[in-house]
Amino acid sequence: MNKSSLSLSYFSLGYRDYIAARFLLNNNFYLQGLTLASSSVEKYLKALLIFHGRSKKKHLTQLHALKEELANCYYDLTQKFDPRFFTLLGKAYKARYYDNLEEPITIGFFVNQLIGELDTFVSFIENFVIKEIKDQNGNIIKTPYKRAYGAKNEHLVKNNYLFEGITKKEYMERPDDGYAIYVDPNQPFEEYVALGKGIINKYNGSLTEINFNFREENKK
Repeated sequence: MNKSSLSLSYFSLGYRDYIAARFLLNNNFYLQGLTLASSSVEKYLKALLIFHGRSKKKHLTQLHALKEELANCYYDLTQKFDPRFFTLLGKAYKARYYDNLEEPITIGFFVNQLIGELDTFVSFIENFVIKEIKDQNGNIIKTPYKRAYGAKNEHLVKNNYLFEGITKKEYMERPDDGYAIYVDPNQPFEEYVALGKGIINKYNGSLTEINFNFREENKK
C-alpha cells in the first residue's frame, strides 16, 4: 500500500473511532468513549504524518515527540487546541491496558466539553487541513466524515454544536455531566468512580479539570 492509500485508510479509521466515541459518550459509556476518542485523534494525526512521509510510531503518551514530528512535516497543529484535551487523551491511551500503568491514575472530564473539543478537532482536520482529496483521475473523493456531514448522519448530528447554530462557548457552558475514575494497577478489579449531573461550568478556552482527591477511606 502506497503512502497516499495508507494515509487515506487512517483518515477512514479515525472517523470510525470518532463516530463510535460520540455514540458511547452520548450514551453514558464514558471511559470507553474517551478511549475511542483518543484512538480517533491519534489516527487522524498519524494520517497526516504518513502522508508527509514521517514516522507513525508516536503515540499520544509521547506528546512532545509527536508534536515535533508534526512540526517537521506540516506544522504543530496541536497548538490550535486545548493542551488539556491532549493530556486527557494521553491518559486514556495509557489506561487501555493496566500493564502500562506503573502507578495509580485518575481520569476526569466533563462529557459535553470532551465531545465539543473532539468535534472541533475532527472538523478542523477534515475541513481546513486535508480540504480536498482527489483520485488519480482528478475526481474529488469525499471522506466518510464529509459524507456523514452532508447526510446529517444522526450519530454525527446528535449533541453536536456545529449543527446547532450556537457558539462553542455556549455549548461548553451547558449543564454537563462530570465523570472521574481512579484506577490502581495493583487492584485491577476495584475501580472507583465519581459522577456529577447537571453541573454548570465557565469555559475560557480550556476544558474544566476534575480533580479527584482520592483517599484510602473512599475505598470502603
